[in-house]
Amino acid sequence: MSGRVGPRPSRGRLAALVLVAAAFGGGGVLGAVSARPAPRTTLQPAALAAEAAPLASTSSSWYCPAGPAGDAGTTHLLVANAAGHPVRAVVQVVDARGTRRDQHLRVGPHAQTDVVPGRLVHGPWVASRVEVSGGAVSATELVDGRRGRALAPCASEVSAHWYFASGSTRGGSTLSATLFNPTPNLAVVDLSFVTGSGLTTPAPFQGLVVRPWTLRTLTVGAYVQNQSSVATVVDARAGAVVAGELELFGPGGTAGVALALGSPATSARWHLPSAENATGGASELSVFNPTRRGERVVVAMRLPAGPVEPFSQMLGPKSVWTLTTSDELRVAVQEPYTVEVQASGPGVVVAQTGAGAPAGPVPWWSADVAVSGPQESASHRWLVAAIPPVTAQATTADVASGARVAHARSSLVIENPAHHAVAVRVTWWSRSGAGHLRRVRVPAAGRTTLAAPAGPAVVAADGPLAVMGDASPTGSAGVFGVPAIPLR
Repeated sequence: MSGRVGPRPSRGRLAALVLVAAAFGGGGVLGAVSARPAPRTTLQPAALAAEAAPLASTSSSWYCPAGPAGDAGTTHLLVANAAGHPVRAVVQVVDARGTRRDQHLRVGPHAQTDVVPGRLVHGPWVASRVEVSGGAVSATELVDGRRGRALAPCASEVSAHWYFASGSTRGGSTLSATLFNPTPNLAVVDLSFVTGSGLTTPAPFQGLVVRPWTLRTLTVGAYVQNQSSVATVVDARAGAVVAGELELFGPGGTAGVALALGSPATSARWHLPSAENATGGASELSVFNPTRRGERVVVAMRLPAGPVEPFSQMLGPKSVWTLTTSDELRVAVQEPYTVEVQASGPGVVVAQTGAGAPAGPVPWWSADVAVSGPQESASHRWLVAAIPPVTAQATTADVASGARVAHARSSLVIENPAHHAVAVRVTWWSRSGAGHLRRVRVPAAGRTTLAAPAGPAVVAADGPLAVMGDASPTGSAGVFGVPAIPLR
């Protein structure tokens, strides 16, 4: 397939473009949406499949792997515009039966639009391609249902390889893999899985044909059964796709939901800015080595009082290290902490999962993918979609009646992995269009937690950052991660 990319602006020009994107009063002229350019495959930063194009771009694209449009929940697309002028976009939706529909959008300056793809088609799964008439725009996928809510970024590029560090087919949990081909070329895909029993390559998941502009969904538990840890590798023999996973936790998949976009590459360093071990709950960090080479992995954690003694493991090829952080006495309960994972070789893929107390007032599950290597990437600027008004299920009895309760906390978490302090500017816009600016200084190896902005935000600094939004039904950090997207 075509992976051709035009020349990128210089580093100085990139900085200027992002400053313009953060200006409050910027104007502009609406442009026409170009006719389906070939998806990019350059993948920078390497392990992040989502990166917002510069403000000066004439067009940009987002590819959102399948989300449910039936009993598992409703999929929303949150399209955020950080530019000071409106942009036009076309949302092209396809379901698993091949039905296709388009919806035209106008996203106002410094505004955000919520699209429900399932209103355009009627299949149980929907995937979307968002074509935008400009840059400084992001797309995030939100799944909302009686099981809870989950978010994942859409991809700005396609890839022949995708990795998922965690998943489960045990205890009634349902794990679905989704393959979306938004390109004009046919793709042929193999799926393999790493469990506690080793590597498995089910024959029905080999040589899968994903035709141009089509979607395939696979139930992993049909062939990888009763496994508490399932890491997934998606390899395309030909062509390229966008891969996602949807996890329904609990007996019958009735009590929790997690949505994930895969990582198209490994990274030697990962950061998780926001985590917490809930009282009576469970929390696990999954480190997946999909390569053929063993690696030494070190997990460093920092509590508000300071760092704890690191954990280390020699991780063999094609294997997963599951660190049950909630069982470790050195990691305090109800204390927010940050995580840094370093690998000695080609790199790993990292995810964190958590669950509330079984008898707790608000049952919840969570699954967050860490941020890869801010030090080695262009992650000095981030575009954060507005955290929607989030609700969650209350008690188990309330779940049966469909009752909901409001989340107790929504925040923006900024981690500084560097050895020196960084100056950070957080720019956001309210629904009325009013601009706001907050300046903070984040100490070396420290983090800052701010109230979540009511509208789209740009987080910029003079050093590398790891950024995520955080919304919680319990007050615990890391329960409901809202991904931030690097902004070129």
